[in-house]
Amino acid sequence: MTTAVLEENAIDPVLLTRLGKAVVLWSSLESWIALLSGTLMGADLGASSYITNSTSAALQTKCIRALLSVHAHKEPATQDVSLLLDRADELRSERNELVHGIWNARDCPPGTAIVNTANLDRTEMIKDRLVTVADLDELVEQIEEWIKDYAILGAKLGFPRNKGATKSLFVEQP
Repeated sequence: MTTAVLEENAIDPVLLTRLGKAVVLWSSLESWIALLSGTLMGADLGASSYITNSTSAALQTKCIRALLSVHAHKEPATQDVSLLLDRADELRSERNELVHGIWNARDCPPGTAIVNTANLDRTEMIKDRLVTVADLDELVEQIEEWIKDYAILGAKLGFPRNKGATKSLFVEQP
């Protein structure tokens, strides 16, 4: 009986592959946020990972915003970092819906599934959403774009960097 229910609700493997790619890329995005957090605290990045590994990316982002507000008067580029963090927040919301939602492919066309989510922080607390391969491809593309933009901004502004370093990890060190 259980096997029949699982087979009846089998999610298209193409959707699963795209979702897996988004999850793997998201791990990278979270690690870059953690390194930015360590940089702003003037910490050794290896040592700070002990703290950031047990702290959600959402909380790290909140802390980064607080640290940026302290430096905002002397570093005008903090607005660029804030905009990058805004994009990460939007992507996190999208990713969380997909990763934590309940997937149902029963009676769905191939390459699609309904994802049911519950979120007390939005007007429509319980929501069903049709997810397509194109939706997941778009999320993957947006995460990849965020990572590229982070690297470009990081090289320009000097993050992430280890304690005592003056240049970003993205810039060749002498």
